[in-house]
Amino acid sequence: MKIFLRGFQSALLILAILAYQEARSFPLQSSAYAVETLSQGETIEYRFKLNNRHFGSLIDDQGAFAFRPHPGCDANGWGTTWYAQPFLPGATLAHTIIDRVQAAPDGIQVHAFGKVSRYVSETYGDWQISLQFAYNLPGQIATATGHYTITLDAPLDDTTGDLNLYKIASNYLDDVPLLSDGSGDTGDMKAAVVMKTPGVAWFTWIPPDQPAHYPTDRTDFLSVDVIGQFNNVDTASQGYAPIAPAFKPGMKVNFTSQRQEMTFGGAYEVDESQHFWADNVGIVALIPRPSAETAFGFEVLLESAALETCTYLPLVRR
Repeated sequence: MKIFLRGFQSALLILAILAYQEARSFPLQSSAYAVETLSQGETIEYRFKLNNRHFGSLIDDQGAFAFRPHPGCDANGWGTTWYAQPFLPGATLAHTIIDRVQAAPDGIQVHAFGKVSRYVSETYGDWQISLQFAYNLPGQIATATGHYTITLDAPLDDTTGDLNLYKIASNYLDDVPLLSDGSGDTGDMKAAVVMKTPGVAWFTWIPPDQPAHYPTDRTDFLSVDVIGQFNNVDTASQGYAPIAPAFKPGMKVNFTSQRQEMTFGGAYEVDESQHFWADNVGIVALIPRPSAETAFGFEVLLESAALETCTYLPLVRR
């Protein structure tokens, strides 16, 4: 399963280049938490900070709602992305309006709403999400908690396909040259540990071992814990410009459904398995078709912990 994101990676590069030229800091209602906003074209980045530590970015890329955590202190420690909006198979993610990003004494409050994406530009209902982001500085853990609702125009059937509640996009490199000599697996993630009962592993998904994994079990609680990785791919040996090794943080997303049961979906693009720049892993939570329900509600928890310790230089794994 693929979704299409227009110019997202190139837009991020432009934003990084212009960060020091166009950044504007808005410490709203709080001297500790702050939101720094910068824009380039139709892409807006909201940088979340606690005491000047940049612990994550919320990005509106032409209507796509994306959060990228940065809980550690590795400058290159950006990896997995969470697209927190619903869509039907093959859709271009769009139609999001972020109407609140506000720093408060205990975190950063976000509210967004939009249309359920279908095909390139069509829609199939409405959704909204309220989240509060926070950062545990001693523990180097970024979190978000909140509530998410979806109302479809009509029930799910074979013409609509399954309803994707979100997408986690990541990178898994299979059997690539390593800076530590030899070859092996690296990238932004090691595996995804999936639970349908809190605290009890249902299975561990390693993308190249099962490139398309869509179990049929359904549950009202779904936890997907994407385990972070020390990315030490030797891109020069692949014929590209060298990049520095980096600690890539993990990301755990827990959904608790108020009505309809969910299931897991995982896809790995094997043709992209050597490409360090590719989001070759896609993980989704699904409402399977057919479903007579048209209204859904979920309690949401996100957690991202750093792999590295910031106490010593050079950086080492915790």
